[in-house]
Order: sequence, then structure tokens, then C-alpha cells
Amino acid sequence: MRRRLLINGIVIIIAVLAAVAGCAPVGTIGGGKDYDSMWTVPYRVVYDINDLFVRSKDLSVFASYHGTIQSIPVKKVSISIIEDPDWYDDEIPIPTDSNYPLLETGRKEIVIRYGKLETRYSIEVRDPFGLEGNSNNNSGSGIIIEWENP
Repeated sequence: MRRRLLINGIVIIIAVLAAVAGCAPVGTIGGGKDYDSMWTVPYRVVYDINDLFVRSKDLSVFASYHGTIQSIPVKKVSISIIEDPDWYDDEIPIPTDSNYPLLETGRKEIVIRYGKLETRYSIEVRDPFGLEGNSNNNSGSGIIIEWENP
């Protein structure tokens, strides 16, 4: 009887210590289970025109399962971009081995999906050197050529 109480006491102490340490006493994260939530940590939110959105370096993705947080490799998530979210533009997928050139100014929306979860965040593409056009909103490189007649 004493031995049984001692063993039960030790098991309870180990379970309490594991819970206090934040360990999941049974099973592992993932294990075929659905995650509770997902979020993204962007490393850049302001880009200059003609910069690249580099999916492997510009963000990190995390998911939680019953309070335990796990980093999700960016190669395992699907990432797409909406060029003009104010007018609901189509999503353009960014392949896992590619970067995306940001060729137009304005707000863009980055969409990240993993399993059944989705998260979004906005980036801003600016034109600090006037490369997209002049003040008359004419498109061009920002270089004006004037031809003179002899």
C-alpha cells in the first residue's frame, strides 16, 4: 500500500513539473492534429519600387497547438500577393523557389496559408526616386528625353 502511494505521488510530481515547465505530457506537436492559430512576423513592410519580396527572408511563420508554439518553415506554407487589395485584385502565388519583383507602388497584401489556417499582412511599395513616372501620372522610367531639332 505504501509503495503504491509512493509511486502515485512520484507520477503526480513528474506530471506537475512537466506542466509547469510547459511540456506536453503526452504526444507531440503536429502529430496529424490541426493547429489552433497561425501568425506571421514580417521582417520588412516597406519596400522601394523594383525591390524583391524574398519569401525565404522577409517573414517568419508560427503556429500554435494547444498553447505550444512551433515555427513553420516558410517552404511549407503557400504565399501569394494581392497587388491592389483596395480593388480586390487576384492573388498571385509566389513559388517556393522564387522571389517576387515589386514593380508598382502602393499597398500590397501578402496572404499566407498553412493547412486550414490563413493570415494576411500589408506591405507598402514606395517610389523614392520617381522611377514610376512624373507628376502628370505618365508611366515611364523617370528619365525624360527631349529631342532638339537642328
